Amino acid sequence: MPLRSQTMKFVDAHVHLSDAQYSGHTDMLVQDAKDSEVVALVTNAMDYATSVEALRLKQQNPTLVHVALGIHPWNVNILKEGELDQTLKLIEEQHQEKKIVAIGEIGLDCKYEAIWNEQILVFDKMLRQAEKLQLPVIIHSRGQQIS
Repeated sequence: MPLRSQTMKFVDAHVHLSDAQYSGHTDMLVQDAKDSEVVALVTNAMDYATSVEALRLKQQNPTLVHVALGIHPWNVNILKEGELDQTLKLIEEQHQEKKIVAIGEIGLDCKYEAIWNEQILVFDKMLRQAEKLQLPVIIHSRGQQIS
């Protein structure tokens, strides 16, 4: 008996569709993903603004775009006052609405040693939120451990 041919399906588990560099191109990127038989795009946020944009993209593409909200370690040094708490609140609200699949992209980056303590603080708060809400995390990790 011949094997039935199977069409491969793909998931992009780490994309940053809400980043400014993709502004104005997301429709094309989403269409390209569909044409390439990608069945899911998990877009990772970098800060509050990209979190809001990621949610907007999900609203436009509810079956294809899946959202992870968080604060990237690169952005820790440019957080506006209250942005960490604002992002944590958004994560909780969107989790209750079942609009997010993970917390991310969060983590630590040794390249930015000057803001190491701030990175640890933000990472800790994001991990605690993930634990509280029982959400998986998407981790950014680069460099060697700082002693």
